[in-house]
Amino acid sequence: MRRIYFLLPDVTAAANLVKDFRQQGIKEEQMHLVARHDMPLGDLPEADTLEKSDLGPALKRGAALGGSAGLLAGLTAMAIPTAGVALGGAAVLGIALAGTGFGAWASAMLGASVPDEEIEASEAAIKQGNVLMMVDASHDQIDALRAFVRQRHPDTDIRDTESTAPPLPDVDLGAEHGRR
Repeated sequence: MRRIYFLLPDVTAAANLVKDFRQQGIKEEQMHLVARHDMPLGDLPEADTLEKSDLGPALKRGAALGGSAGLLAGLTAMAIPTAGVALGGAAVLGIALAGTGFGAWASAMLGASVPDEEIEASEAAIKQGNVLMMVDASHDQIDALRAFVRQRHPDTDIRDTESTAPPLPDVDLGAEHGRR
């Protein structure tokens, strides 16, 4: 699943798009709207704290980093036996799982307090009365959703999808090897 963002001009436009998405088979649980606090959304699917925070992506990053660190620590402990204790594969797996759990927990604690990047980037527009809609869809639905919104709701600003992995830094590989 990926998350795609749509910035709509007002609540009426948001209601129309929600209705269209429902007719296209998008479920209520897949749509999350963020509006100014004094703009009632009525029966539209309002985003809760979980959708408004960086919890999901932080949890994934923490589990990956914690698992990697745990695996590295387990392999190191296996390769360098201390105090005459040799560790086997089960111990390495246990240390890796403990690292995964700790990394996921620590990142989730931090991620719950950090707002979603796209919501933060859209904050000025939301304060002016725009509505931000987040839709969770499968990878193969993203292009169809974009095309549908461009055709039926041309006044909607289609934002990027949430990345599933952190961006890689720009690296000039040619410079490392003396090439330009």
